[in-house]
Amino acid sequence: MHPSRIIRILLALVFVVALFAFALPADAQTKTATQTRRDVDITILKNGDVQFVETWEFRYTGGPFTFATRGVGLDKVEAVTEMSVSEGGRAYQASTGGTTPGTYQVYREGSQQIIKWYYTPVSNQSRTFAIRYTLRGALRIYAGGDQFWWNVIESSRGYTINAATITIHLPAAFPVDQIKAAVTTGPGEATIRGDGQTVFFAANNLRDGTGMEVRVQFPHGVVTAAPAAWQAAADAEVAAQAERDQYKPIFNLLFLFVGLVLLLLGLLGVFLFWYTLGRDKPVAQVAQMSAPPSDLPAGVVGTLIDEKAEMKDIIATIVDLARRGVIKMTEKEEPGFLGIGTKRDFVFELVGEWHDLRQYEKTLIERVFGGGATRELSDLKQKFYTAIPTLQKQMYEEVTKLGFFSSNPNVTRAKYARLGVAALLLFGCCGFLFFGALSDYADLAWCPAVSLVITAIGLIVASPFMPRRSLKGANEKAKWSAFKRYLESVEKFTQLDQAKELFDKYLPYAICFGLEKSWTQKFAAAGAPAPRWYEPYPPIGYGVPRPSHRRDLPDGEAIGGSGGGVSGRGGLSSLDDAAGGAFRGLDSMSSGLFTMLDSTASVFSSAPSSSGSGGGWSGGGGGGGGGGGGGGSSSVG
Repeated sequence: MHPSRIIRILLALVFVVALFAFALPADAQTKTATQTRRDVDITILKNGDVQFVETWEFRYTGGPFTFATRGVGLDKVEAVTEMSVSEGGRAYQASTGGTTPGTYQVYREGSQQIIKWYYTPVSNQSRTFAIRYTLRGALRIYAGGDQFWWNVIESSRGYTINAATITIHLPAAFPVDQIKAAVTTGPGEATIRGDGQTVFFAANNLRDGTGMEVRVQFPHGVVTAAPAAWQAAADAEVAAQAERDQYKPIFNLLFLFVGLVLLLLGLLGVFLFWYTLGRDKPVAQVAQMSAPPSDLPAGVVGTLIDEKAEMKDIIATIVDLARRGVIKMTEKEEPGFLGIGTKRDFVFELVGEWHDLRQYEKTLIERVFGGGATRELSDLKQKFYTAIPTLQKQMYEEVTKLGFFSSNPNVTRAKYARLGVAALLLFGCCGFLFFGALSDYADLAWCPAVSLVITAIGLIVASPFMPRRSLKGANEKAKWSAFKRYLESVEKFTQLDQAKELFDKYLPYAICFGLEKSWTQKFAAAGAPAPRWYEPYPPIGYGVPRPSHRRDLPDGEAIGGSGGGVSGRGGLSSLDDAAGGAFRGLDSMSSGLFTMLDSTASVFSSAPSSSGSGGGWSGGGGGGGGGGGGGGSSSVG
């Protein structure tokens, strides 16, 4: 996707989001609720029931607010009964539907039992509610001591609780040293009161996502309830996890070791994969080449050197065809709209025989001229881009047909990239399943899967380097690389003022090597003449200097004026830069020539916007969190 199109899409998304944000009502943007206090009073009865009274104090900012909910988890309890809500001593009325203030509804949703109550709309005020309910079958009954283990403060709320207290009243008074209490999940501290019948917990600043799970144990025999039906399964799971935890350090070490071994072997395998299948056979380096080692055209040379058919190779082919007498280029200027400013365009003229050219060169001629003899560059804008994939395909086929590669470079890259993606998906999915099955046994069970995923990514990264030149191709590259070094330092080997004809002769190769800027600077300083295949505006005699009429424009404006014309920036911007002050020696047309080349690169690649692509517990396991019942959720709105 073209960078300018990406920028336009991002700007459009930002505009839509901003428009939506400003369209929200002001009160909706500032509507927040904070629970300044939550005091939970829990009484454990001798029959095993557990009574809850939760006092919620809300401070509302903005509004209006009209309802709140409280959900209680049902996974480790037999029933949740007697749910009700009141405010200021006034009981709300049960309802089966509707949103009438002063009413509530009780219903089951998923694994929760929920009470939802409605109140008169409130904004920028405080309100206090009392929620009551009873748990049946929530205690854990053990011979060594009965337990209440519960998520008292739910983590899924949508608001912050500034201060929370939990007071648990035991079914009788017991010796303090026979009572155990702990916060098993979340912040907070536990205090066993001296009366032997009260346990107190407190915590501050509980943000959304942070809950509070507590666990209390007291002597067995006072509560008359039998163990709940869910207790046996829960205890069995805790026992199984405890057994797994005994071996977890060993399994963690094993999976870590296997992961490291797989990572090293995988990366070594990717390297050996490239070394045996993608690396060129070593050939002797060629010391120097002061002339092209063969008659290969610039487009083929560029593809051979970097294994890629790119826009610079297409532009180099245009220039090569021009200097071979197939194409002529003429600059023209016309008055802008209402005579304001000027607009510049370039005319390509087919002046030579082209039917015996290489296939990609013939395709280039056909797509530029479309069956005619002349074509304005501006007419190709957002049209020629469709020819680029075909040209690239034919250039890859050309270097393969010439025996420079064992197989098509682009096909090779795609093959190994697809192989890497397939391995990534396979290892990722298998690793996900593997970790899910073994995560209870080892926290580091993911290590082998991650190592294999990294190996697959390594193969994807290596895929661009997998095209392999044949021995012939490697030798040819070595020769052309020597010629490239010559062009890079041509002034060290040649008196440029006595070899000015080299500028035009080797310009296509300088472009495909990415040396067009330095090449132009050196010969401009030496006073090299302008190429004969380019006619600037206004028409002048060959080699006759005239002042440059180049205009420096911001990105995206039309070249040469305000009246439209050809886009002025593109993928070969260094050619445009090459027309600057240090090389005015190509007096008569350097600005127009390199603006033309830059514009050609931009127009050829332009696409319309629509294109895209302390002692133990009696039972239930140790003191870790997550084993208690309750939890659930709450909300306010």
